[in-house]
Amino acid sequence: MSETKQTSRQATPPDIPQIVGLINRAFAVERFFKSGDRIDVEQVRLMMEQGTFLLLEDENQLLACVFVKVTDDRGYIGTLSVDPERQRSGLGRRLMHEAEEYCRSACCKAVDIRIVNLRTELPAIYHKFGFVETGTQSAEVIRNTTQPVHFITMSKPL
Repeated sequence: MSETKQTSRQATPPDIPQIVGLINRAFAVERFFKSGDRIDVEQVRLMMEQGTFLLLEDENQLLACVFVKVTDDRGYIGTLSVDPERQRSGLGRRLMHEAEEYCRSACCKAVDIRIVNLRTELPAIYHKFGFVETGTQSAEVIRNTTQPVHFITMSKPL
């Protein structure tokens, strides 16, 4: 599939089932500390009320998605998900760039992310995107954990 066919857009409610499926496939790697699915239809619906999902598609196939929320002059980017068969192909980087552009266009001065401390590979990845650690936060929103977890918060000026 050529990259020229790839398009991005904002999600709408009919996209919710595909978003749920993609996020759960992409986050299956977290099964070492979490039982069950990462997200469900109701959680995605609630997230869409607070922000938006940016989607990256190839024809009618959902390849990647990311959640973006703007609060005052700060953006939040989360739940970056790439189809496991397409990971390590630059899709995540492209979608992060689009999420940052979305925040810039909303006059955000910085963007924030949260990563789970047990995903030790993630800080180095986000350092490459220009993010730095800014603290920690409770991860009680993550249901069904099988061991203690917390979020590492990271930020980047825009």
